[in-house]
Amino acid sequence: MPRFPRLARLLARRPRPASLLAVGTAVIILGAAGTIAASDATPADFAPKSDAVTTYNDGWIDGRADLMGDDNRDGRVDEDETGWDCATMGNRECGPGVPPQCKGEAEYADLCATVAKRPAYAWTDNDGTPHTVAAGRKLLTRIDAVPGTEEFGAALFALDAQWFEHNQP
Repeated sequence: MPRFPRLARLLARRPRPASLLAVGTAVIILGAAGTIAASDATPADFAPKSDAVTTYNDGWIDGRADLMGDDNRDGRVDEDETGWDCATMGNRECGPGVPPQCKGEAEYADLCATVAKRPAYAWTDNDGTPHTVAAGRKLLTRIDAVPGTEEFGAALFALDAQWFEHNQP
């Protein structure tokens, strides 16, 4: 003998029109109340009120640009920027693997390419003063001499000697 004989009959019946009308009315009333009380806030209203996000985004953009070698932070690497590499950018004028900062350097082109590939490093004086040295490409852009001249060759040898002084055991 079933425990709840009426439950099966109750569930099998069709819903009454009055209950359907009550549910429909409740949905309409709640929907209208939600629409009327809805906020006119924009996504900018939910943004953090601190400069943390702006600082993070600026750091992200700067880091990405530094990694690419994009000096003016416009999102692309042009021929006059440190990230330009003749071999990878399709310009074969300056030879394979030679950066544009070495273009025109014939005698010491290998040394110039070697200096350009060196990463940034840091070292500390005997008195405890820390020094940081930029990456090779950045250092080449800071040389005031024209590639192919004696001054440019001397600057290359000075950069190479400085790197060996601080990075060799």
